[in-house]
Amino acid sequence: MNHSKVRDLTLEAVLLALLIVFAMIPGMTLGFLPVPVVVQNLAVMLISLILGARRGSFVMAVFVIMIALGLPVLTGGHGGLAVLVGPTAGYIWAWLFQPLAFAALSTFWPKKKGQIRPGVFQSFVLLFMIDLVLVYGMGVAWLSWTVKLDFAKTYLANMVFVPGDLVKVALATMVVKALPEKMFK
Repeated sequence: MNHSKVRDLTLEAVLLALLIVFAMIPGMTLGFLPVPVVVQNLAVMLISLILGARRGSFVMAVFVIMIALGLPVLTGGHGGLAVLVGPTAGYIWAWLFQPLAFAALSTFWPKKKGQIRPGVFQSFVLLFMIDLVLVYGMGVAWLSWTVKLDFAKTYLANMVFVPGDLVKVALATMVVKALPEKMFK
């Protein structure tokens, strides 16, 4: 195995571990929300920004398999097949597609000559769009279908999470900006 493959596998393992470690941070209840605010999706954003479509989707697929096997890798120590078909499963399944969506959309955004990855502003905008459309969309679609809620009202209710997600998107893009360019070659 050559050096770059070892480096790639190590980075994938580290980001998968970070995703699991972020699950250990308890959700923050805000009193007016019945659902806690979690930081685990920040790790999914970092995976999307750092690993790209193929490797990021692979890491997320391994994560979903870990959930299916019942490992307690979700916030609150949850795991198991029931979670992958429960009311919030749409959000988890959306995470599987987030790296691919980011990579696909970033190809349409013009880059400067020699630029390997999108800039901070580009990454911020793309991640936030993916969060609102893909993650919220799939999450709300599944939630509204399983719990028999109105899609539009449920989607609108999810907007209460936008300020926190904006902070997470900003953090993810700033962290990636601080990483050396050679990580992305």
